[in-house]
Parts: sequence; structure tokens; C-alpha cells
Amino acid sequence: MSSKGQDLASVTLKSNEPTELKISDLYTWIIWQYPKKLKQGLCGAVKPPIVGHGWYPAEIIQARKTILVHGEVIKPFENPSEAADWLSSSADYHG
Repeated sequence: MSSKGQDLASVTLKSNEPTELKISDLYTWIIWQYPKKLKQGLCGAVKPPIVGHGWYPAEIIQARKTILVHGEVIKPFENPSEAADWLSSSADYHG
């Protein structure tokens, strides 16, 4: 991943902060939503349509129809539960 970001399945993920994308930008990705409230939306995870690729933590903000994808994590998680747990344990995401 370069300092500018990572091109992955038709989107570019920032390498130093979450990337805000429209839900429609991720039309080929798998979006997993966990019913746990965060500051702006719900806890979740997203996975690009690449066999064997891991999951990125994501905050799903239905009111704005956007998703904050945490592509800045060092390594994608093996499953959506681990990705969502990482996000829900982050102090930055709780009001």
C-alpha cells in the first residue's frame, strides 16, 4: 500500500485514515452489518470481491448512505466478526 492509498476493486482506500464511500461505491463488495450502535451508524465490516481477501472494519451510516471503511488497518481481518470487534472496541467510536 502506498502512502496515498490502496486501489482495490474499483475504490481507493486511504492509508492513514478511514475512507468515506457511498454505499453504492461498494456494489461489488460484501457488506456485513452488526447491530451495534456507534457514534454515527452501525458497526460492520466490508470485503472486496477478491477470493481469499480479508475484511475491513466499517461504520455503516444509513442516514447519509455512506460507509467509513478502515483500510488503514495494518492487515485485513480473517472474518467480519473480528473486524467489527476491532471497530467496536475503538474509543474513537463511542459517544
